[in-house]
Amino acid sequence: MLKPAFREQAVKPPQHWQQLACGNWLKDQVEQQLAEQCERLFGYHFARVGCLSAELELPKFAIAHQFSVAETLHEQVQVQAKSGDWPFAEASLDAILSVGQLEFEHDPHQVLRDLSRSLIADGKLIYVGFNPFSPSLLSGLWPSKVNQYPWSGRYFSKARLLDWLALLNFEITVERYFAPSLLLQRWGALQTGMERLYHVLPQCGTLYLVVAKKREFPLTLVTERQKKRQRRPNLQTAPLANQIQSKEY
Repeated sequence: MLKPAFREQAVKPPQHWQQLACGNWLKDQVEQQLAEQCERLFGYHFARVGCLSAELELPKFAIAHQFSVAETLHEQVQVQAKSGDWPFAEASLDAILSVGQLEFEHDPHQVLRDLSRSLIADGKLIYVGFNPFSPSLLSGLWPSKVNQYPWSGRYFSKARLLDWLALLNFEITVERYFAPSLLLQRWGALQTGMERLYHVLPQCGTLYLVVAKKREFPLTLVTERQKKRQRRPNLQTAPLANQIQSKEY
């Protein structure tokens, strides 16, 4: 049985990639995955949610206005705001990027609803999350690492995130696992074994990428017969009793 996503107290998210185990390596892996997706982004306004997203070095793409939003002050953050109190108007953003943010929120459902509300129709939401089925969780079982990043957050599976996005009328365009690792500083043969396992079982990747497009569907379907009826002119004739007939004398 799945545990409720809501929790009473949120965990403070990391402010730098260096705070994560093998953070620099994870950052490079994320940038490689996002390089291809950035080429497909178009529009006017692009928001990065969280400090991890703000520190990513992304290639230049067609969206000229980029800015970062985070709860804490950061040298690369332009807007200081909580994810639960999203300050942007409805249908005001063309694309949103979030990396490892839901894992540290007390109400991830509400965060996704706010992000969806601020996206335009056909706007894109790009999310990178930590895979709860990855062997990298084994490294966080040591007592000294329980309260360290990224293990201090609460992981949500890719399938669970896809369900949440489906309820918000998102169409999934990209979904994949990547970055196989045990998140150990000294990898050696263990890293080689993880990469071989990843080719056979991609679900063991440490991270996953989801790209979703916001869709707006009509409330009721209009059939072809109804469309033809709407196009017909509504001509009404007067009743025979009310018609004026001319008489000849």
